[in-house]
Amino acid sequence: MVLFLLSCSPTKRFTEEEEKTNKTEKKNESTKNTNEEESKNEFNFTEIRVLMQGIIPSESLLLESAVYLFNDDSKLALIKAGNTINCFNDDGKIRLEINDQKFIGEKFYLTLTDSDPIIKLNGKRYRGKIQISSSSSSIDIINVLNLEDYVKGVLAKEMPVGKNGENFEALKALAICIRTYAIQKMKDGKLYFDIYADTRDQVYGGVNAESSNSNQAVEETNNLVLQYGDKIATVFYHSTCGGYTESSSNVFTNEQIPYLISVKDGNEPNCIISPRFQWEEIYSRELFVSRLRNSSLLDSQNYSLEDISVLSRFHSGRVDELEIKLHSNDEVEKIIIIRGNEIRSIIRNADGKSILWSTMFDVSLKSNSVVLSGKGFGHGVGLCQWGAISLSRKGWNFTEILDHYYPGTSIEKIND
Repeated sequence: MVLFLLSCSPTKRFTEEEEKTNKTEKKNESTKNTNEEESKNEFNFTEIRVLMQGIIPSESLLLESAVYLFNDDSKLALIKAGNTINCFNDDGKIRLEINDQKFIGEKFYLTLTDSDPIIKLNGKRYRGKIQISSSSSSIDIINVLNLEDYVKGVLAKEMPVGKNGENFEALKALAICIRTYAIQKMKDGKLYFDIYADTRDQVYGGVNAESSNSNQAVEETNNLVLQYGDKIATVFYHSTCGGYTESSSNVFTNEQIPYLISVKDGNEPNCIISPRFQWEEIYSRELFVSRLRNSSLLDSQNYSLEDISVLSRFHSGRVDELEIKLHSNDEVEKIIIIRGNEIRSIIRNADGKSILWSTMFDVSLKSNSVVLSGKGFGHGVGLCQWGAISLSRKGWNFTEILDHYYPGTSIEKIND
């Protein structure tokens, strides 16, 4: 036998009247607890829900370890390693098929057995449990796990581990940033999940992404987060600042955040060691025009590029306004102005595979091409990862690194 049925209990644990009473009591208790926590600034977030969209297939789960199958109320079955769980959406409900067995419900969980501390699924390993649920017409696979384990699954995906501890203080600094960012996402209160497992939030790779060095950095900063005053800080970070970080108000926020300001990153930029410290992208004039058309900034294919220039820059040197002059076959002139961080998604890199490395660039118009000569990689706000690595190698500790990139913040412990 590869699947053992364990329970045929009813789907409801309480009568409708009992459920209504319990929900009211829980709601009142939750409101009370929330108010108390906010007043004391105590955050008890220990478990995070990571949406594995595009990471784990939603239609077929190949198990390489034994798991228990639960619904909200009961343990339903023990599923042995080697089984495949086929997932279907039936009018908003989940239907699971495992060999000749079918299970239908609103939500299911795959949890660890005593003999296997890690879930092995589709060739990868995950801590915690796997939730199978639905939103709209899709099936969502969600890894529900301890926050500290989540940070371990992100850290080495977001920063090079380095050799012989050379990046260790930078890893500790970034671990605090990752944890702080995750808690902000948990506070947002999404209904089905807290955070994406890809670049929409932070890249998460489960146990496969962990290393002994990066795990030690997480453990040595256990439960530490960034705060500003008595509130959890808003955290952004990026690969390579190019010499100056950027003010958040020029990229993400309408108002200035005191600790997310433009910082000069050394007389010789700390991130000069980054492989993306300097770069060059070359476009044909036709390709450049096509990027504008693809972004619906042109409604005709009959325009050609006449001139391109930087109208203004932010204090950091990044482009604030990029002016593009075109003319049509009918000699009608058109001027397009692209602003700030939207330049990266509209112009993109020359190969079109990703957004432009950064907005810190100079532009030159050749007879048949447009050349962007730039520095840096990313939006530029907050901690510069390659800058932090450089500072770690120069002997700075994680507290000094975070003070440098988030001036005025403090490091506090949560979940004691």
